[in-house]
Amino acid sequence: MDQNEGHQQNTHDCGHPSDRTARASAVSSRQQRTFWLLVLHQIIFRVGWTFKTESVVLPSFVDHLAGPGAGVFRGFLPVLSRLGQGVLPLAASSTVEASQHKRVLLALMTCLLALLLSVFAIIAVVNDHLSKHIGAGAFLAAYFVFSAIYGIYQVVFNTVQGQLIEPEKRGRLMSYSTFWGTFPAVLAALFLLRSWLHSNMPHYDIVFLASASLFALSGILCLFLHEARERCQDQNSSSRNPLATVVSLRCHRNLRGLWLVVALFSFSLTLMPHYQAFARDQLHIGSDQLFLWVIAQSTSVGVFSVLIGGLADRYGNRLSLAILIFGSAIAPGWSLTLFYFPRFAEPTVWLTFVALAFSTLVPRVAANYALELVPAEDHPVATALLQFGMTLPLFASPLFGYLTEHWGFGPLLYGAIAVNMLATVVTFMLPEPRRRLARGEHVSKPIPVEE
Repeated sequence: MDQNEGHQQNTHDCGHPSDRTARASAVSSRQQRTFWLLVLHQIIFRVGWTFKTESVVLPSFVDHLAGPGAGVFRGFLPVLSRLGQGVLPLAASSTVEASQHKRVLLALMTCLLALLLSVFAIIAVVNDHLSKHIGAGAFLAAYFVFSAIYGIYQVVFNTVQGQLIEPEKRGRLMSYSTFWGTFPAVLAALFLLRSWLHSNMPHYDIVFLASASLFALSGILCLFLHEARERCQDQNSSSRNPLATVVSLRCHRNLRGLWLVVALFSFSLTLMPHYQAFARDQLHIGSDQLFLWVIAQSTSVGVFSVLIGGLADRYGNRLSLAILIFGSAIAPGWSLTLFYFPRFAEPTVWLTFVALAFSTLVPRVAANYALELVPAEDHPVATALLQFGMTLPLFASPLFGYLTEHWGFGPLLYGAIAVNMLATVVTFMLPEPRRRLARGEHVSKPIPVEE
C-alpha cells in the first residue's frame, strides 16, 4: 500500500461517527440480504432434490431401468456419486479459490445440474427403445457427470458460505434452509410424487424435469448475491496445490482427523440405495409406499436440521457431527429389527428413512466443521478433500450390492452399525475450534460483504 492509499484509508477510517455508523449499517444490511438469498437458494434447491432423493427415487429408477438383477447396477450409485464428488472437485478447487466471481460459478454449477437432470428425463423417455443394460448404463454415466458437477457445486457453495457467513451463523443457515424447505418438499412429494411414481406406470421423466426446473431457478438466484472484494491470495497456499495436500495432509493436522472420521462414516453410506430394495425384496412392501419414504426422510431432515443447526451454533460442529454419526446407526439397526420381526414391517418401515436423515446431514455439518479448521484461503481444498475422504470406501458398494443379492442384507447392516460407532468415538478425539475462539485465537472469519 503506498502513502496516498494509506492516507485515503486513514481518512476513510477516521471519518465522522455518523458516516461510520451508516457504512456499518449498510454492510450489515447487505450481509442479511446475502444470508436470506442463500437460504432461499437452498430451499428451492432442496425441493428440487426431493424429486431425486438418492435413497429412494434414484435407486428405484435404476431398478426400473435394469430389471431383475439390478443390485449390481444399484451398487454403483454411491461409488459414482462419491467418485464424482471426490476427485474432480479436488482438481477444480484451485480454480474455485482463484475465481473473483464465485456467485457466477455457483449459478453455473446449479444450472449445469439442471441440465443433467434433463438428460435423466430423456433416458426415462427413450428407455422403452433400449435394452435394459444399455439404459441403466447410460443413466449411470450421466449420473457420474451429475455427481462431479454437484461436487464442484459443494466446493463453491461452501467457499461462498465461508466468506460471507460467520461461523456462528452457518448452523442457522443450514437449519433455516432445510427446515423451511421441508414444507414445500413434503407437499411436492404428497401431491406430485405420489402420482408420478405409481407402481403401474411411473413417470420418471416428469419427476426429473420438475427437479431440473427448480435447480435452474435456484441457480439464477445466486446471481443476486453480493460478493466481497478479495485480496490477492498467497500463491503458495495449499489450495493452489491440492495434489500435494492429498499426498500429505501435514499442513492441516486437524483436517486429517476429520478426514478419517468421514472416511469411516462413508462405509455406512454404501447401504443407502439398498434400503428401498430391502423393504421391497426382504420385507415384501410394495412400491406404492415410495412417496411415503421420501416424505418421511424429507420431514425428518427438516426437523433434525433445526436441532442440529442450533446445537452447532451454540456448542460447535464437533458435538453435532458426533450426534449425527451416532444417529446414523439407527437406520441399519431398525432394518435389522424388522428383518427379525417382519410382522412389524408394513406399518413401521418408514422409520428407517426417518433415521436416514442423520446420514443426510453429516456431509453438511462436516463441511461447516472443516471451514473452521483451516484458514479462509484453504476453504475450497478443505471441502474438496473432505468429499474425497468420503469417496474411497464407497468403491466397495458394487460388491455390497452383489452380496445383497446372494447373502442378504444382514451382515452389511451389522457392519454399518459397527463402523458408525467407531466413527463416533474418533469424532470426540478431534479439536473444537470454538474453544480457540473463546480464548481469542484465530478462527477464520467471513469477508465483509461489499458492493
